[in-house]
Amino acid sequence: PSSPSPSSSPSSATMGEQAKPLLPFLQRADEMAKADPKVAYYCRLYAVQEGIKIPDRTPELGQLLGLVMQQLEGMKGAAALGDDDELYCENFALKIFAKADKLDRSGKSDAKTAKMFYVSSIFIEVLNQFNDINEDMQSKQRYAAWRAGELSAAAREGRTPPAPPDTSGKEGEEWGEGGGGGGG
Repeated sequence: PSSPSPSSSPSSATMGEQAKPLLPFLQRADEMAKADPKVAYYCRLYAVQEGIKIPDRTPELGQLLGLVMQQLEGMKGAAALGDDDELYCENFALKIFAKADKLDRSGKSDAKTAKMFYVSSIFIEVLNQFNDINEDMQSKQRYAAWRAGELSAAAREGRTPPAPPDTSGKEGEEWGEGGGGGGG
């Protein structure tokens, strides 16, 4: 319980700026910690990998990354890591995406649907730690992020969101249908 308050040091603004791109992954990890430790593990791992790439890290960010690495070490048992983790995480991300897309296409879009799209875009991005994601997944990620913004704006402004674009012509598949790519 001795976590430093965000405004406690003069360089905290810089630490905050540096940590900001990592927060969505750490937040998803916290949300998934009990429900799906494996997904939580890979969200944290991706945050650390991205954090290590940040040039001129503040000491506070270094400290944060150190704490997250300790969390990762402690999670390994519960996460039950294995050879098929990439496929597991991909299927998880696609499931969230498909659920959001199904709700959206059934005309039941709201702020929750927006959050589901946003969260699916984060989970898809996490897949980059295994291999660069393929074109189809990149497309789903961009769509999910865009649709999340569109639905959030509509909810904020109290208006009915526009219908989702027709993707039925997209290689004969609807978004979220058909699972992840087969090759590997």
